[in-house]
Formats: sequence, C-alpha cells, structure tokens
Amino acid sequence: MARLRHMNPEELRFSEQQLQQLRGTHRRLRRLNRSLLMHLRQIRSHFSDKQYRDAGKLLGIEASQMNSLLGFRQQIIESGRGRKPEAMVVTIEWVCGTCPENRPLGVPESQPASLPEVLEPDPAWQSEIDWALELAHRTEERVFARCLSRGTLPGGFFSALNRLRKALLQQKFHLLQTTPEEAMDFELRLSETCRCGEPLAEPGENEDASSVAKY
Repeated sequence: MARLRHMNPEELRFSEQQLQQLRGTHRRLRRLNRSLLMHLRQIRSHFSDKQYRDAGKLLGIEASQMNSLLGFRQQIIESGRGRKPEAMVVTIEWVCGTCPENRPLGVPESQPASLPEVLEPDPAWQSEIDWALELAHRTEERVFARCLSRGTLPGGFFSALNRLRKALLQQKFHLLQTTPEEAMDFELRLSETCRCGEPLAEPGENEDASSVAKY
C-alpha cells in the first residue's frame, strides 16, 4: 500500500460525497475491529488443528478487508487534496520618527486551519486498535505454547495472524496522519518607504526613527 503523506488541513478540499464515503469507511473499519476482537477472544488453547486453520482463514479475510478499506480511505484523502497551501506573507514596514501614521499596529490572531470533523483524532478508535494488537500478541503466544507442547503447527494460522497485525498497524498509521503539519512556507517583504510615503532614511540619518513589523 502506498505511503499516506502527512496531512495539511490547508490542502484538503472534500466534496459532500467524499465526506460521506469517509464516514462510511470509518464505520466499516470500526465494525471490523470489533468483529476481529470477538474472533480473537474466541480462540482457545484446546482447539484442534482444523479449528486453528479455520480461525486463521477468518483472520486472514478480515486482514484483507481492512487493507481494502484503508486503501479506499487513502484514495479519498488523496483526491481531496485540492491545492497547495498559500505562503504566509510577512511585511516589514519602516516608520519615520515624525510619521503621522506612527501608532501601534494591531496584530490579528491567526486562525489555523482545522481538519474536517471526519478526520479529527479519535482516542477511542486508537485505543481499540491498541487493544486488538495486544490481544493478537497474546493469542500468538498462547497458540505457540500449545504448538510446542503438542509438537504440531496449525497451517496458515500464524501467517494470517501476522497479516492481521500488519493491517492493524497500517490502520493506526493512517489515523496518526490526521495530525496537521506545523511547518508553513512564508515570504518576507521589506518596505522601502515609510507608511506615510517618505523614503527610507539612510543609516545614521535619522536616529529617532523607529520601526515596527506588520504581520
């Protein structure tokens, strides 16, 4: 599966249909997580080889379904990247000492872009994945101990469990990518005149001149 790039809210432009698809994908992933948790709890140390093979087939199917849903989710997110974020412009304005415009500048508070609600971090979802990973690990240890005592290896069970673990880790990675990027490109502009229109004084020419930065 292709690597999902780190998300920047400024880039995301989803249609209502895409948002509905994301919600539906998330609901199906949550149901799948709960289903595999139930199936992992049902695996017992006294299973026969056939029961382990059947359980392995079921876990393998769920891993494939999870990968398919994650791939669809990734496609929706990539298609929703409408544009690159615009660079923040920082303008430095010089103010002469006698400037009638020499007054404090108000600096508006920046409003960071937010993610669509459907992509906001969900601690409960993360905990659900962590618990599934822990349960898969415990199941693997328990079944492996059974194999050592009986001297038999349930064909396909461990490979299916490994595929499931990778799918869960991929799901966890996808959710972590909803964290907005903090880095932003910016452009610095230097004004050559005062705000009142007077040309910028040469160094030492006006000792009383003050300068302020306008952001």
